[in-house]
Amino acid sequence: MNSLNTLSSLDSSDNIPSKSSRLFNTYEVKEMLKQIIEHTIDRQNEYDCDKCTQLSKDLSQIIKDAMKTLNYERYKYIIQVVLGQCQNDNLMMTCRCLWDIQTDNYASYVYSNTKLFCAVTVFGLFYY
Repeated sequence: MNSLNTLSSLDSSDNIPSKSSRLFNTYEVKEMLKQIIEHTIDRQNEYDCDKCTQLSKDLSQIIKDAMKTLNYERYKYIIQVVLGQCQNDNLMMTCRCLWDIQTDNYASYVYSNTKLFCAVTVFGLFYY
């Protein structure tokens, strides 16, 4: 089966998002990320590698649970949490994705205090 046949098989009406489906709202998700991260990270007084390892796992679970409450039907989420120590260094993060520009999107939020930074990205991918 070539790729042209694969793509044409996705054109059935069952795979098209209905008008009643909510599309991934970047602003809504970013505001939710801001609230969760600021509430959680503000309690961190210092950078500790062991604590931050667990904190990144906890944050990703909290964010996943919060995403479920937003009720985006047929969306799958990829959640990336990066925690690091602030040492007057610059950090640049990039990503590349192959997705449907009509349905898929992402939201990100970066928080930092004098001791640590937290960069979170949530990718919302419509599940066909």
